[in-house]
Amino acid sequence: MIDEYNNIGKISQQVDVFNTHMIEVGVLANGLLQMIAVVNNDGAVIHAKSSEYLMIPYRENGKLKFAKKKSVTIPARRFLERTMERHESRWQTEARKQFIKIADGNGTAMMALNMLGHLMVTQMKSEIVKFKVPHNAKLTIANKGKDDPLIDTGALRDAINYRIVTKH
Repeated sequence: MIDEYNNIGKISQQVDVFNTHMIEVGVLANGLLQMIAVVNNDGAVIHAKSSEYLMIPYRENGKLKFAKKKSVTIPARRFLERTMERHESRWQTEARKQFIKIADGNGTAMMALNMLGHLMVTQMKSEIVKFKVPHNAKLTIANKGKDDPLIDTGALRDAINYRIVTKH
């Protein structure tokens, strides 16, 4: 007689999927936005290269002006690490809930990984929006019209995504 409630083989397969895959979250497309994400997360010093000064445009009383700077320091705004520090325990709790669903025959590892990926993206975007310190420089505030360190057009926030990849 076959035990129709014996799901050990199916559960074992799903555990193997969990063990062989991982979720990557952040700005995944290689390009300008990925560079912006790294510079904002890690900080950077930008030096003038092709001339003596960086010429930074800004508006004052409706007129376009330029600030001359030999370099600009962008402070680290570690939104990637902050997201992990603040939310990792919730991700672990959600992963445990997903394992229970799988054990009960109500889900798959890929469904769980996708649910966790969506959750991570939502929380990282939220951390970007909430990020306030260190503040923008006065010149940046003049350019943006606000002191919102990781939000200008919203392109960085909107570029946050996830993908499920095979572990190497």
